[in-house]
Amino acid sequence: MVVQNVEALDNDVAYGGLRSVACAPMGTHGVVLMGQTSHDAFDAFNLRLVEVLVTYAAVVLDRLGREQKLREAKETAEQVNEMKSAFLANMSHEIRTPLTSIIGFAEAIGDEVSGGDPTVSRFAGLIEKGGRRLLETLDAVLNLSKLEAEEMELALAPLNVAEQAADTGALFEQQAEKAGVDLRVDVPSGPLWARADEGALRIVLRNLVSNAVKYTGDGGRVWIRARRAEDQAVLEVEDTGQGMDPAAVSTLFEAFKQASEGKGREYEGTGLGLAVTKQAVDQMEGTIDVDTEKGVGSRFVVRLPRPAPDETNA
Repeated sequence: MVVQNVEALDNDVAYGGLRSVACAPMGTHGVVLMGQTSHDAFDAFNLRLVEVLVTYAAVVLDRLGREQKLREAKETAEQVNEMKSAFLANMSHEIRTPLTSIIGFAEAIGDEVSGGDPTVSRFAGLIEKGGRRLLETLDAVLNLSKLEAEEMELALAPLNVAEQAADTGALFEQQAEKAGVDLRVDVPSGPLWARADEGALRIVLRNLVSNAVKYTGDGGRVWIRARRAEDQAVLEVEDTGQGMDPAAVSTLFEAFKQASEGKGREYEGTGLGLAVTKQAVDQMEGTIDVDTEKGVGSRFVVRLPRPAPDETNA
């Protein structure tokens, strides 16, 4: 807006020696005024220059405002995350201690009445099973929270992943046999080194094999494989289970997601296992992929970087 004679304006503003003014709005940040001590017309170039400068100034101020809001949101999110971690740590202590006692007493009752009252024995077994399931859920929630907050200290060092894969196979051998699943382990006879954290890799392998056995069922087969591929160590867990729609893979590694959900849910579990697995693999600087087909099965492939040659003797 250009006012050629401020004296003609009907307001109480003291303009001093100014006789003409031009003002340009700067978005929501106010206006910029340009004045003259004469009634001469404003130069068109100067007016256009002010208009351009004010427009850019508004853009910059808007951006600074958004950045400030983002910083404030980030600080708030970090504070909430710290509160969540503290809450989960306290919850872990408050729940784990009595829960461990409940599981222990259930085991003791089951052993005491073994061969006796079948009803008491069955109830004791159900209490123990429910307690262990709750304990597994608690561990999964805590592991995911720590991994997301990068509070789980991972020591990346040369690790024989072939040995870890074989140990996991031995751990699930009895569970697979009970479920009628043929569990096979195919790993090199010698060491297969990767830069990994032993605890995180244990979480990855146990989650993948546990899921494979659970979703395969009687008469199916599960393979645990380990091999070398150029500069990577590759771990595979493949099954002939129910598989899933490939379209579901995009959300598979999100927390609390399962192939079957809601009222149509077929299997127990929190849906946290694969989310924890993905976080653990990412923090070991690796990758995880899945090939799946409904009614055919699934194959999860974990790739981990190999250590430098001077870090191992192999």
